[in-house]
Amino acid sequence: MSTLLHISVSPMGDHSISRGIAGEFVTVWTAAHADGVVIERDLAANPVPHLDAEVIMAGYVPAEERPASQAAKHDARMALINEILGADEIVISTPMWNWNLPSVLKAYFDNIIIPGVLDGSGADGLRGKKVTYIVAQGGSYAEGAPRFGWDHQTEYIRLVASALGATDVEVITSEFGLAGVAPGMENFLEHKNASIVAATEAAKARAAA
Repeated sequence: MSTLLHISVSPMGDHSISRGIAGEFVTVWTAAHADGVVIERDLAANPVPHLDAEVIMAGYVPAEERPASQAAKHDARMALINEILGADEIVISTPMWNWNLPSVLKAYFDNIIIPGVLDGSGADGLRGKKVTYIVAQGGSYAEGAPRFGWDHQTEYIRLVASALGATDVEVITSEFGLAGVAPGMENFLEHKNASIVAATEAAKARAAA
């Protein structure tokens, strides 16, 4: 039995491009894995807390010495870690906000990375797992675009997966998501639609592989 962990980030519900593409991924993956299990973690509906001093220090305190509040926070982090370690595949669907990842996704990464447990220093917990990111960008940051070089999300999210041991990592990106929404971007509607179609087909192919 295979397990797919789908982490969704966008708060836009049915209007979310990243969620729509990821939905196609999940549908194809489910069809390809008759006995598969899909675990949904919605960071928009149920965001994980940002780290505070108490939970950061929990990793440096023996378990029997942690007060109840600290133990509860640490246990919540361990639940997230055990969830991702138990998955065979991971798909993360997210928008790009202000040239980087939304803070709820950064908080998730911060929660699951604990030195000596799941980190980039030899604890290769994601080794052997296929990791797919589905990213929706409001504009274009491709080479030749006016804001080429402003994408500070793609390489970071790749780094997180590879630092945690994953070697099969793919980022599928759709562009011009704000066309038809933000004033002045009406001329990019055709590019937006074509990009969504291409990203959807890439996601479906990845899910079926």
